[in-house]
Amino acid sequence: MRVNIIILTRSHLRRRPPTLLHTSRQDASTHCLCGLPVDPSLPPPFTDTDLFSNRRRKCEVTQPGQACAYCKSRNVQCSFAVTNTTSNIKNTASSWHGPSPTSNDGDGLDLALWPSTSAPSNGIPPQDVCEELVRLYFQYIHDTFHSLFHAPSLMEDVRNGVIPRVILLSIISLSSRFSTDLYFAGIDPRVRGRQYAREAERLLDLRDISVTTIQACVLLGAFVITEGEALPESLYYSVACRLAMAIDLPNSPVSTRLEQETNIRIWWSLCMIDVWSSNGVRLPRSIVPRDDVPFPMEEVVFLEMRRENFDLPSPTMMQESAASLLTQMVKLNAILVEVGELNRAAAANQSFSFELYASVDSLTKKLDDWYANLPEQLKDTPENLRHYADLGLGYFFVAVYLGYYHYGQLLYYQYLHEDSYDEVSHAGYYAAKCKAHSTALCEILYRAYTHPGCEVYYTMVGHVLVIASTVQLHILLFSLDDSQVKLARSRLERNFEILTRLQTFWPTLDVCFTRFREFHKACQKSKESSFRLDRWMLQFLFEFAKPVGEKTDELAELHPWSMTDLGFSPYTL
Repeated sequence: MRVNIIILTRSHLRRRPPTLLHTSRQDASTHCLCGLPVDPSLPPPFTDTDLFSNRRRKCEVTQPGQACAYCKSRNVQCSFAVTNTTSNIKNTASSWHGPSPTSNDGDGLDLALWPSTSAPSNGIPPQDVCEELVRLYFQYIHDTFHSLFHAPSLMEDVRNGVIPRVILLSIISLSSRFSTDLYFAGIDPRVRGRQYAREAERLLDLRDISVTTIQACVLLGAFVITEGEALPESLYYSVACRLAMAIDLPNSPVSTRLEQETNIRIWWSLCMIDVWSSNGVRLPRSIVPRDDVPFPMEEVVFLEMRRENFDLPSPTMMQESAASLLTQMVKLNAILVEVGELNRAAAANQSFSFELYASVDSLTKKLDDWYANLPEQLKDTPENLRHYADLGLGYFFVAVYLGYYHYGQLLYYQYLHEDSYDEVSHAGYYAAKCKAHSTALCEILYRAYTHPGCEVYYTMVGHVLVIASTVQLHILLFSLDDSQVKLARSRLERNFEILTRLQTFWPTLDVCFTRFREFHKACQKSKESSFRLDRWMLQFLFEFAKPVGEKTDELAELHPWSMTDLGFSPYTL
């Protein structure tokens, strides 16, 4: 099978934005017969007719591993001269940038992307671009989507060219959208990662029972959900969870303390991911929770570790773990499990009971206790935000509190409907807490985007901000306090600015906008029933990657109204 390649050097790419290339007979003079790049210093050795004529002839190879007579006569590279082309893209820890390039510029693209004679390896950008892309991954993805790696060690592997290809390609599929390098000029950030993800999927070997395979599955799961594909995400995460349980990841044999801690962090990441993903597709969880796995150690200590360190203290000490941002995420995630179960029960029963009130009270205490028991340096204050930004962990700090405030608004959301029309003390109390959590979520995002090192751009920000925006919409519709109405309108405007910014990076933000507009339509039909916790609302709150259909409620009395009259309409944005 002939593979057509266009010759582009790195210098060409710097001047001309790369695009997905397709070849034709008109491009023939720039292609090698056997699909391998030709030396750009050589002139095109034959014409369009010469290139595509006589290709049914059998190649004559006089010695295994040598070029065929046809290619030798035209001084072009031959596929027979490569002893094992598939080994060049095998998922191993061998050097991914391949042999020394033959061109003078020393770098370039390769077969699966925009090729040149100096291709580092199949589907992988040049070295300097790869290093930037991995740094962007740690800046915008890692520790918000998941915690899978020790950043200093992985960066060292990238520099040394020993990072597994499936890992590097998967990382690039997520981080390339944030790059400002000319290498990606002219390419929509939302689609840059797709071809890298496809190549990583091809390299993924599920027979390789290893931590690398677990990491690759999580990375690819994170990619497909950015495309709005919730079920493939769940499948990737399920494989990762099963592998982790099969090898007993927290207790898997290791050679260094760093490797052990990394495995612990991966395990807890899987536990958290499993909750989000299973809620999103309404399927049982894949991983069995355990109480014998130590919490992750504090992040600064973890990042200071090195592979050559063997005898560092255990992370099981309470003080050490309590200061960990990831540990606090894990504790909050356990509360999210119960919040999801409570909301499903409430939506199914469509009635309030003493058992429901008791469950809400219990979860309220757990959320309050979580915050009360935090070390002072982890409390949500401007000073602590600046502190973690100075440590390079500002985005991680913000992600913890986005979770905390979002779980609170989920817990109390059901009381917004009751508070709108019933003068019941408990409904007003919990509705006020819902509004407080929504407002705090918005405010920490605003601070994050104005403080360098704290910006968060992962996809879940879009989902939690849409939910928070519906709470602000409730204030806009039902509050009798003009100052609160004004503030809610202002927050809605700022939230849409943030969502629009996120939409430039993530295709799944289209779903977020669609979901909010469906909610808007429901409010136009009947604001009295639009906040009722029913099955439609349950899907709206938890199935974040799935578009919601039109909300119907035959029992609701319709009172049409216009958001335009209130000075706010998502259709105008």
